[in-house]
Amino acid sequence: MSTAGIVALLSAADFGVYAMSLDQRIVFWNRGAERILGYAANEVIGRHCYEVVAGVAPGGLTPACLNGCPSMRSIQEGSIPSAARLEMLCASGERKSVSVTPMVVSGAVGDAPLIVHLFEDREERSESDTALDEVRAELSQSGVDIVSDRPAVIPAAGASTALTSRELEVLHLVALGRGTAEIAAELGISQHTVRNHVRHFRGKLNASTKLDAVVTALRQGILEWTDDDGPTRGT
Repeated sequence: MSTAGIVALLSAADFGVYAMSLDQRIVFWNRGAERILGYAANEVIGRHCYEVVAGVAPGGLTPACLNGCPSMRSIQEGSIPSAARLEMLCASGERKSVSVTPMVVSGAVGDAPLIVHLFEDREERSESDTALDEVRAELSQSGVDIVSDRPAVIPAAGASTALTSRELEVLHLVALGRGTAEIAAELGISQHTVRNHVRHFRGKLNASTKLDAVVTALRQGILEWTDDDGPTRGT
């Protein structure tokens, strides 16, 4: 499935969908999310998710959002994020109980790793819940990389994960959603060199994709999560 096809599928879904980058900024918001919570896409794109759905200012995170998104924390711990009921803030100021199913995917919006939340405000399982399951299955069957649906990958015995300083720089920028051209321009190197660094750190981390490399690096502490800036290079 192409990126355009993925976006079209999520945009047309009857349930709510929002996606955020690893620094917790919203990059996608569908009409279902607008229907349930009352915010239009242009009101939330670019804002931190916790500012919108939790109603807190930067630096005043709710317990669930401390140290990064709970979905990403599950991934860091090697577990699969589970569905949960949360109290989300609506544009009207009221709180609404919603059932949230998280996924960590690659390719839903561009080529950056994303945390995608599918949510519905009905208490009982309904046709909408079945539709949610079907969309999730269609994404998976279409080749979308849903890394959160599988357990942690253990690096092969003897594999070296000692990344060079330049590989760490490139990995950090990949984690923030930068494309090859952007990374090359920011670091003052060629796109060919960027691709080489990506290939090298994928090999060292035993990662089949850039997303796998980012998640493995987060799990191993090579990248560390911070509340304000997303993943940073570990010490």
